[in-house]
Amino acid sequence: MSGVDVCVVCNSDAETDDQDSLSWSKYIIQQASVSTAVTSRTLLDTDLSRPGAADALRTARVVVVVVSRGHLDYLTSCVDEGDPTYGACSPERGLILLCGVSDSDLVQPSSSGRKASYHFPRYSDWRRVQYSVEQSVLAEKLNALMSTSTAQPPVELLPTTAHCEV
Repeated sequence: MSGVDVCVVCNSDAETDDQDSLSWSKYIIQQASVSTAVTSRTLLDTDLSRPGAADALRTARVVVVVVSRGHLDYLTSCVDEGDPTYGACSPERGLILLCGVSDSDLVQPSSSGRKASYHFPRYSDWRRVQYSVEQSVLAEKLNALMSTSTAQPPVELLPTTAHCEV
């Protein structure tokens, strides 16, 4: 399965289009497309448990999670199945867009005792921005994530000596 450039995950409350504004997923794709055309996929949080969702998170160049009040409620109500919701996603390719919630909301234990940040492996390594960030800043962060996700790690040759005895 070939990945997309940007995979946006959000709650249905962030996906509503009205006459005056774009849905969050369309807005994020628009900002990511400032300098080049991108392929995209949008997953509702309720789709995360469906087959193929983990592959979409694993193969996307960048994953943007729109954490709205609805998505935060979804995360805190997830049944403990052992694996974090975003376990298939590397934090180096991830961006959390905080919409109407703060970073502290994700690290506060819920009534079940689990923090919503549990669902993001290595939570402190995820980039986080507030929804009110300037458009140019969001576009810059998305483009930086896309450019680093395509960079190949340098190849390091290690000197070795092989001995063969007969």
